[in-house]
Amino acid sequence: MKKVFSMMLTVFLCLGMVSMAWAADGQKDENYYYFTDRSGNEMMAPKNAFAVRVVSFTPGDPWTGETDNQDPEVTLGLPDFSSSGRNNKNLCLGAGGVLVLGFDTAIYDGESDDIYVFEVGGDVEATSVAVSNDLSTWYEVGDVGGATAGVDLSGKIPEGSTFRYVRLTDLKTSIYSSWPGADIDAVSGLNTTAAYSDWAGNEVKEAEEEDLIPDSLINKDLTLPITRAEFAGVSVKVYENLSNTKALPAVINPFTDTADLDVLKAYNVGVTNGIGDELFAPDSLLNREQCATMLTRVFKRATMPGWTLETDSHFSLSYDQPAPFADDREISGWARDSVYFMAANQIINGIGNNTFAPKNMTPEQEALGYANATREQALAIAVRMVRNLK
Repeated sequence: MKKVFSMMLTVFLCLGMVSMAWAADGQKDENYYYFTDRSGNEMMAPKNAFAVRVVSFTPGDPWTGETDNQDPEVTLGLPDFSSSGRNNKNLCLGAGGVLVLGFDTAIYDGESDDIYVFEVGGDVEATSVAVSNDLSTWYEVGDVGGATAGVDLSGKIPEGSTFRYVRLTDLKTSIYSSWPGADIDAVSGLNTTAAYSDWAGNEVKEAEEEDLIPDSLINKDLTLPITRAEFAGVSVKVYENLSNTKALPAVINPFTDTADLDVLKAYNVGVTNGIGDELFAPDSLLNREQCATMLTRVFKRATMPGWTLETDSHFSLSYDQPAPFADDREISGWARDSVYFMAANQIINGIGNNTFAPKNMTPEQEALGYANATREQALAIAVRMVRNLK
């Protein structure tokens, strides 16, 4: 969980009105984006707390004819507007325009302001801000416009709630110009945490306490499918916990498609050897039988002296064989022992109706992500590994 602190934060609240911000030419380091707001206050926001996807955009009427200001995708990521004119791209909402943005992090009510809207240009137009966690129930959290920074959620949302979506609606205060409506460069959460499902809350918190969350997943949307590179990071964390040994990366990178440090550690430990032809496919999604197999290798590497990936067939697992899953025939032969080892130790369970869902078997299942492991599932599995097998 990362909080945002301002060094000279000026907050102006009047009749429920919170003001819009303007920032240009910010600086960044590994974790934060630093900027100065319209009032001269020095601010900083986590780099991974900025909007990452456009959910929808409906331009207002009238709207601008300038093509550089019509693409909603320019509102994603860090602010890039430059006061020197090096980059003047931003989104003109148009009079009454509505922009909905999605975040990988969950925004919550914390210290001081919780959302920052980077509105640029000479004029500062009024905009209504609302938040949601499901794109169905929305909470209006204030109108923004003026000269100071941020939106405070305090008193406007249910206590303890978090949000992954922000909606900006132009209030038609600027209509008769070449750029009617607010001009949006970026939107950031200020107080953010990882986004996860209700069922995963306790195990995600336990994963934090046990240091099982790799850097690649900190403050991310944990409900999304996990990639092979991200799961390599989870596997390394589990190995380090079970073995009480720090994993070191391979000195020579065997892969041509990634130099990810966690992938090189996982390879060096011996829990993965890629997909062949010097490829790892770091961004490919992980399925459930792959998840079971990699973590079984972690267990063997941490607890069976002399085990290597090459000698794996010589090392047997001891467990009481559970009843076969209804889709047992769909489990790959190389994964079967790992799947049932994990099931026997209550680490990876089925998905209901005695079904394991080892891998996607049809294009329809692929499209739905039927057998894909999610980030939060991977962390829950990691916690159970440490809890049940250490």
